[in-house]
Amino acid sequence: MCAQSASNSETTPIPLLLSAVGEELGHLAADVERLHAIVELPGVRESLRKAQCFDVLQGIDHVTQHLAGLSEFLATLSATTPEHWVLDTRAACDVLLIASLCERLKQPAAPRAKATEQDECEFF
Repeated sequence: MCAQSASNSETTPIPLLLSAVGEELGHLAADVERLHAIVELPGVRESLRKAQCFDVLQGIDHVTQHLAGLSEFLATLSATTPEHWVLDTRAACDVLLIASLCERLKQPAAPRAKATEQDECEFF
């Protein structure tokens, strides 16, 4: 934790950061939940009768529940964290591969843009 003032542009208030990370996890939980639409694709339903496919679907549910739980956990922590606690998040943001995520975490007070406006899609 930095002892610097939250007004310094290099620091981010921890409650705001926890809230932003929690929000990101909430969005990821919703995105993972949408993977269930794959079940409705032609030919997929028949494949789901195989035990390994059933385990994959349970895994999707498990990931969704964990992401949603972590999102709520961080939201609860952010509500009880002192406002004067701040961090310099530059080094942590520098390792993020998605530029829009990096910007959202560098400036957690800024409104979240729609995913279609900023998020990147990288094909391998």
